[in-house]
Amino acid sequence: MRQLTKQQTGFSLVEVMIAMFVSCVALLALAAGQLKSLQYANNSFQYTVALIQANNAVERVWADACDLQHGAKAFDQAYIDNTLSPDITGYSMALIGTAANAFNNNFTINVSWTDERINNENQAINDNQININAAFPQLPSTCNAP
Repeated sequence: MRQLTKQQTGFSLVEVMIAMFVSCVALLALAAGQLKSLQYANNSFQYTVALIQANNAVERVWADACDLQHGAKAFDQAYIDNTLSPDITGYSMALIGTAANAFNNNFTINVSWTDERINNENQAINDNQININAAFPQLPSTCNAP
């Protein structure tokens, strides 16, 4: 006589629940990775805009370099606010290495923004700022002659 053997008829409910749990954990990890990727992409966009703002400030100083070096234009807070400051809200600019009312041929332009989602654990490193070094040659005093 033939002996009856038990045949597998499908997955049990426990196996299905374990498979669903593992799938959910994997999908949540992928969603978290996608969210972090979007945050860094947004910060990269802000970095690019800040870089454009800083380079724009350097180009504006180049246009006035002769007048600034020889005192025909005052390098004061009004000049900085009206000519060099970023045109887009949410960004702030600081000049490092230059004193008030005294133009210096070598200084650093710092443009920063606020993004609470991007924080470095090391407090000494700020991922929400850029620094551009501006260096201008000394122009002759006749550079602004007609």
